Amino acid sequence: MAGGFFLDPDLEAWHLDTWRLLVERFGGELSLQDTPVALPTREFFPPTEATGHERALHVFSCIRGIMQMPENDWPCRLEPQGRRVNGARVAEFVVIEGDSDPQGTFRIEPDGEVVISYAPDLLDEPGLLVATLAHEMAHYLLAPHEDLVADETHELMTDLAVAYTGLGVFGANAAFSFEQHGDAFGQGWRSRRSGYLSPRSWAFALAVFCELRGDDGELGAHLKPEIERLRRRAMEYLRERPSSLDGLRPA
Repeated sequence: MAGGFFLDPDLEAWHLDTWRLLVERFGGELSLQDTPVALPTREFFPPTEATGHERALHVFSCIRGIMQMPENDWPCRLEPQGRRVNGARVAEFVVIEGDSDPQGTFRIEPDGEVVISYAPDLLDEPGLLVATLAHEMAHYLLAPHEDLVADETHELMTDLAVAYTGLGVFGANAAFSFEQHGDAFGQGWRSRRSGYLSPRSWAFALAVFCELRGDDGELGAHLKPEIERLRRRAMEYLRERPSSLDGLRPA
């Protein structure tokens, strides 16, 4: 923690200011005390035998329920993207792969229809699928607030909105991963990043979320170990500085 701050001072101030904005804009309808701590369990994501796009629709429906954004009030169409092409060859048998295409998109058609898309390969990675769809639905949540959408930090704010609506575990776990793979035909490394906040920023966001709720919903058991270690440090940091959350806690 450089200079006694958990994050860069300007970034930390932005985090807290953005939480104040989210509480101000959505605290009436989406009270943090009533927000569930969504976990990768049957309680939040009941099993289904559906496959392909129908499976994505099932997951999407679960996310809608968690974020309190029902179809009647927040109509939109979910569609799969085309096949993604990734990978850069650096030697005859060595490939470094990274995400070159978006895992999800949010758009509003000229006729006003809202459309969210997802990369079909995410169906094999349910946690990443949830993080992606939650991020795009958070875009939808913020869309009516033109001043927030116009802000240059809008994508970062969208990640914080995912945390605010209870799906931060998925966003944090998907923030970044780096793994090696190989077989008889070659070897390589794959990096994957979902969302825009860094792992350390996600840990801080989850710490703020838990402190404002008054409990953590036992989310630590479902976080990647490195994220959970950072979250615990961030919670200790906030508890040593209770005034940093002034004006955010319920009266």
